[in-house]
Amino acid sequence: MSCRISVLLVCVWLFVAESVLGQGASGHASVKPVPAQKLAAALKGKSDERRAEVLASLSAENVQQEVIADALRESVERDIRSKHVSLLTAQSVQRLGLSSRDEDLQFLLKMTDAADVNLAFAAAYSLGERRDGAFLPAIVSLSDRKEFKQSFGLRRCLVDVVAQVPDKGAIEFLVDIAAGFDGQLRFETVQHLARLTGQRFGGHADQWAKWWKTNSAGFEFVSHPIVETVQESQAVARIPWPEALPEFFGVPVYAKRVVFVIDRSRSMASSVDGVTRLEEAVKNLEKAVDELDRYAFFNVYAYNSDVLPFMSQLVQAEESNKRASHSFSLRLSPDKKTASYDALYMGLKADANLEAMYFLSDGEPTIGRIVEMPAIVNSITAQNALQRTSIFTLGIDARGAHEEFLRDLAKRNYGKFVMVR
Repeated sequence: MSCRISVLLVCVWLFVAESVLGQGASGHASVKPVPAQKLAAALKGKSDERRAEVLASLSAENVQQEVIADALRESVERDIRSKHVSLLTAQSVQRLGLSSRDEDLQFLLKMTDAADVNLAFAAAYSLGERRDGAFLPAIVSLSDRKEFKQSFGLRRCLVDVVAQVPDKGAIEFLVDIAAGFDGQLRFETVQHLARLTGQRFGGHADQWAKWWKTNSAGFEFVSHPIVETVQESQAVARIPWPEALPEFFGVPVYAKRVVFVIDRSRSMASSVDGVTRLEEAVKNLEKAVDELDRYAFFNVYAYNSDVLPFMSQLVQAEESNKRASHSFSLRLSPDKKTASYDALYMGLKADANLEAMYFLSDGEPTIGRIVEMPAIVNSITAQNALQRTSIFTLGIDARGAHEEFLRDLAKRNYGKFVMVR
């Protein structure tokens, strides 16, 4: 897969734009308003840094001003003409979605057919936020593009966009996705379906298809979307599934491309009833790997001051690789400090289509390229914005700032936090 394809999910970049720029909404509150003409000039200017700052700060109120909406469109058209389409171009397309002008909506519809898939998905994201069924055909048409089949993150992005639109066509699309894909994508898709329909077929795609065939004509959305209630000790909801699922510390693993990131710092030598934390982690790791479907792919990273990978890339979960993984984990010993950022960074880089990461930690980071916990969360969230890997965090007796770090990391990266005791 080319580097070009790795940029496809620019439609979700705005979730982390403020983190990337070191600016939050609260940070703008005390800043003196900038005249619209100056904002427009920056959007059309040559400074990418200034353009990025303005794009991250634009509100719906700003974009309602014609001079700013016009500047956004002009900057996009200029980039296309000059063949210098970038992340900023796609972000400009998405910000234009804040405009209420019909001409801007028509421009977004046109962009869903753009040759550059980055722009097409940015436009689709903006249209999806409007929750208008009239835009749904243009949005779902992006599933016909070859990049959709090549990128897990792209598929997940489109599923999340479609799930915002209260239209029967959205349900039909999600039912089809549940039938056509497995792993983490099916889990996320059927969670959307359950929320929107009130039905509880879990991962049984055939049951969803049968139900939809019978009920589509008279279907009405539930008046109050259902929200799954998950026990504090659970990382993800347990739902009906057509086959047995692996578990890591009791947490179900739906993903078919997964990495396990295991703490092996000195504190993992702490023990309860003669069993160290690391020994317990290895026991749970071996169980999870043993239970992986043979068509799944996995890797393991063990970290302290350094990060030690089991393999250089994901490997198929066949018996020989499972045995080799067990030998790898049994050789681990607790030592040194905790380079959490380095481990998370390497884990995400394991595969461009990584569906899930299970990150086990028993203490705050103490060494590595980034040590400050909020900065780690911001950086990893930015790295993961295009990939959309679910990061599940498991904290061994996590308390205070450590627990907050793990909760925030999971929340901002499509996962959940679970306490391990």
